[in-house]
Amino acid sequence: MDPLSHALVGLSIFGMKYAPALTNPACVGAMIGAVAPDFDIAARVKGDYVYLKHHRVETHSLPGITILSLLITLTLSLFYTNFLFKEVFFWTLIGGVSHIILDYLNSYGVALLYPLNRKKHTLNLLMIYDPIILLICGYILFLGRKNAIENILLVLVIAGYLLVRRRSQQRLKDKLEKNYSGRQRNLELMPSTFNPFKWDFIVETKNHFFVGEMNSLMKTTVFSRKLKKVENIMIEKSLTEELGVYFKSFTPFFHIDVIEKEKEKILVKMTDLRYRINNEFMHHAFFFYNKQNGDLVNSIFYPFVLENRIDAIENNQ
Repeated sequence: MDPLSHALVGLSIFGMKYAPALTNPACVGAMIGAVAPDFDIAARVKGDYVYLKHHRVETHSLPGITILSLLITLTLSLFYTNFLFKEVFFWTLIGGVSHIILDYLNSYGVALLYPLNRKKHTLNLLMIYDPIILLICGYILFLGRKNAIENILLVLVIAGYLLVRRRSQQRLKDKLEKNYSGRQRNLELMPSTFNPFKWDFIVETKNHFFVGEMNSLMKTTVFSRKLKKVENIMIEKSLTEELGVYFKSFTPFFHIDVIEKEKEKILVKMTDLRYRINNEFMHHAFFFYNKQNGDLVNSIFYPFVLENRIDAIENNQ
């Protein structure tokens, strides 16, 4: 989710028990704690490559948010007189945990087990901008009565919403598995960025990747791409390059193509299949090799859009 949504969720959790007020350090801690894991955006000063490598890893783990919550609490203690350290730390940590849970529920995922490993885990249930969650936050902040019965009902509503999303996701997965019966090797169904009734899917078969979207309301399927798998010795070589190792860890679903761009060069193109804008894939990695000796000439990372170019990744650590 975006930082504003995270802050609203943190504030709303505090608001289920107390009236939100900036004069209350615990309330401020809950809001800042709910945004704090995204402080990893500071890594962007070293470029998008470094930022994406660390985003939702260190600061999105339980040890990471515990350390951040402690630092936030210590900082707030400098600005407030009537200060209960344990209370402020508790609400700040609750805000941070809410951030991790929400990011775990959307498609990018979080490295829950860091520092044991950097693998991101996800349930692929919520959109980055989820209108239902924001409506519930609005109700809590402006209409909520702050009593136990209402809070239990709110928790049940949220649980019911997640269950509906999960069941909708499973029905669409069952349909995809039926359509590709006996052919699919991997299948991923992810929530759309903005539309609550649309889901993006990736189906991997022996020879192809199928990428498209499904509508849970209309129960329709729209294919946007059919990508043929390519076998080439340069593909294996590119996967051992530093950028190739990173790209493989960055996304579990990527397509690789080999193109002879010029007489003396071979291009190996990696494409992250998870995210699209206007039906165009967002993240790419290009590897240019000398056609005569097979040496790497240059590797280029294109995060977000092809206009955003980062050259010679191997030399930019």
